[in-house]
Amino acid sequence: MKNIIIKVVAITILIIVLFYLFYSPKLEFDVLKNPNYSHDKANENYYEQQAEKSTGNAKLKEGVGTYIYKNIDDVINDLGQPDRVYKAEHDRKNYVFKNKEHYYLVSTKNNKVSSVFATGNKVNVSPIKIKQDATKFFNGTNIDMEPVVDSSYGKYQLELSERDIKTQLLIKYGNVYAQVLIDSETNEVMGVQFMDSNVVIENAPFSMSKISGDKDHKLNRTDKQNFQSHMNKDLSLLEIVNEIRKMKGVKPLEMNDQLTYITQLEADLIEDDVDEEEAVKSLEDGIMKHINNQKIEYEAINQNLAFNYYDVPSLINSWLNNNTYREKLLGSQYDEFGAGNSREYYSLVFKENKK
Repeated sequence: MKNIIIKVVAITILIIVLFYLFYSPKLEFDVLKNPNYSHDKANENYYEQQAEKSTGNAKLKEGVGTYIYKNIDDVINDLGQPDRVYKAEHDRKNYVFKNKEHYYLVSTKNNKVSSVFATGNKVNVSPIKIKQDATKFFNGTNIDMEPVVDSSYGKYQLELSERDIKTQLLIKYGNVYAQVLIDSETNEVMGVQFMDSNVVIENAPFSMSKISGDKDHKLNRTDKQNFQSHMNKDLSLLEIVNEIRKMKGVKPLEMNDQLTYITQLEADLIEDDVDEEEAVKSLEDGIMKHINNQKIEYEAINQNLAFNYYDVPSLINSWLNNNTYREKLLGSQYDEFGAGNSREYYSLVFKENKK
């Protein structure tokens, strides 16, 4: 009788082990990777036919989207002197205009406006409205799920996924593209980024494939910006996160210069051609090592990590639309934060002060 009981127990344990091996979820490294990262060669004939079907929407007549292609002086005449100006990737210069009611991040090249990101309760992003129900875009608005974008880098085919439709819809108004950033949990518009065709390709927020173009004019992904430029980008990331928190009714966080310096220092150590997940893991571990070595007191430290993102507003919106990262992004328990970036790598560090 004893032998039979032992055999039954052994068989039961074996069944449990086999069930776990076949049906248990795989462990995943806690880092957000851009699901749209793709630069495969597309079938030109098919996408040329698709492009002919796209009629777009009428040219913008009002709102900050009309700044695209204008001189930066026209923007300054309207919005006043910028709060910050700094060098950015692709030989661009970024201008930040902010007050209690609006936040604008304007990117220029040769003094011509190439993109405007807008968020805040009082921004003019006509014909779109901040916090409006995103489903309203489908009434009377032409939306192309497979647009062909003709840029100076060549022609690219974009493909909007089901996720894109719910979180970052792309709408074309004349020769200006509007990336509508949506909180899929509440279906509210949280921000809009107006862009020319080159910025759409540089930011690569959607899955895209190159159709044709000059082989000598390639999209260069090497970030040659200096430490100071990275710190300015960190500040933009932190500012936009706080704008989102304010619109969600959560207290803004204090920017911790020491945390940002540590995080940026570690981000700049990431080498070219390194394994992406190893690089992010090294970034996470290095930041925590610095924090502990410098005896920074905290109740809790958490990080939002990401790679294969080239644009801050798109990244923040992706964090907002992922439950794991959203919880930290909007966490009311945190008091301070810092950030770091290098090429396509980002880290956002949240600190809950010691009680």
